[in-house]
Amino acid sequence: MEKKLLEYAIMEEEYLKVNIFTHPLAPFREDLKKLGFITSKELSLVKRGSKVKVAGRVILIHTPPTKTGVRIMFVTAEDEYGLLDLVLLPQEQKKYSRTLLLNSLCCFEGEIKKYGRGSFSITIERIIPLEDALKGTIDLKNGSNSETFQQETLLNL
Repeated sequence: MEKKLLEYAIMEEEYLKVNIFTHPLAPFREDLKKLGFITSKELSLVKRGSKVKVAGRVILIHTPPTKTGVRIMFVTAEDEYGLLDLVLLPQEQKKYSRTLLLNSLCCFEGEIKKYGRGSFSITIERIIPLEDALKGTIDLKNGSNSETFQQETLLNL
């Protein structure tokens, strides 16, 4: 984890309510990479139907009406490089909608669907709060109490 980036992200969020200098995931990118998470920029290199792991800040959750009446959640998340289009089907909604609604920084696992050149979505099979995904890779208790508080604050943005 890059502590300096974390400090910038926390200050920006606290004072500006927007991140300009750094994305909230940037301090954790190396740890996420070690766990097999890829970025939105790397998704174009993945074959259709492959299982992927991505992390992002939840931007929008949309549940439009469907002809069949089946409730499907469309989620837009962002990482440091771009947007992630995610689909949460009814079976997974029962398991993960609470996690999605209570955590702005999440890790998503699912299957990539490609729709032509550069257009894709991920059908979500699992959602994990960022903090839970990083347990064991980052010691949140290491450091001063203010650092621990700042880290926990960022994880709950």
